[in-house]
Amino acid sequence: MMPNRLIRRRQCGLTLVELLVSIVLMLLVSIATVALFSVSSSTYKTVDAGQELQDNARFAMHIISEAARSAGFQDRTGPVQLGNPNLTDVVFGPTIVATWRVQGANNGVINTLTDLKKVAPEDASTAFSTSGVYQKSDALVLRFFGASDTVTPANPDNTMRDCSGRPIPYPTANWDVGISAFHVKTVNGEPELICVSYNPVGGTVSSTQIIRGVETFQVMYGVDTDGDDVPDRWLSANSAWNGFGASPNWNNVVAIRVGLVLRGPIGSGQGQSTTPSENDLYPLGKDFTGSSTEDGLKFTPTNANDGRLRRAFSATFMLRNSVR
Repeated sequence: MMPNRLIRRRQCGLTLVELLVSIVLMLLVSIATVALFSVSSSTYKTVDAGQELQDNARFAMHIISEAARSAGFQDRTGPVQLGNPNLTDVVFGPTIVATWRVQGANNGVINTLTDLKKVAPEDASTAFSTSGVYQKSDALVLRFFGASDTVTPANPDNTMRDCSGRPIPYPTANWDVGISAFHVKTVNGEPELICVSYNPVGGTVSSTQIIRGVETFQVMYGVDTDGDDVPDRWLSANSAWNGFGASPNWNNVVAIRVGLVLRGPIGSGQGQSTTPSENDLYPLGKDFTGSSTEDGLKFTPTNANDGRLRRAFSATFMLRNSVR
């Protein structure tokens, strides 16, 4: 039987080869752990950014949908106590054919909001500008009447609000209409969807930031050509001026389709495809765009390798208050 001291002597340490093997194994395990953590962290950032983009898009579409549902609204049983019998200039009905509830501009921004109070859409075109347009984004304008409290007619009843959330009262004079307008503007280096609104109380103009990271904002207009309030053709803002049907064509617009491309923070993406065309995004939907060559309907990031997550969102809204 071997003495205990000899057994202890043989087990007193590791050989150099065993030590090197152990170190290599530890390094492999560490590298694998770091790689797994990096992948998990990147995935978490992407999922978190994707959820944020979904929430932002949902909020923006909600604000736009509220404005779209209000477009052309007129309280025809407004309080007579306000003494406003001479409102024919702003009636959204057949009294003035050139009145309008919706208008827009291709590759444009809102320049002078008060110009949008004019009767004819072509007269209001001076409200738009091409200076400072971000990524071929469009501008959208929606007009409506307010509503007043039955007890105190001079005060709004809070049922009709502009895109800034301000209540609009029933008009007391010509052109006392509520206006909600949308365009993209760069704020502190980041493109944002901006709500520009007009409140007839005091004639105040308000500019409210809705969501950040809007790389492009596109709008198409559904035109009814046969009087059934169903869109028969989809036109851009430029086409709607002198498109199919009456000219100007804005009173024949019965629906709008809105598209957004939103981006997350740097590091939120999982990389881009090496095939350039696979990085293209369609704000209004690829099927909707079809073979159209309209500017902005296909969006290609100027820096596809900036590590940002990008998503396209679109929605269609019917205009329910007729102006014809």
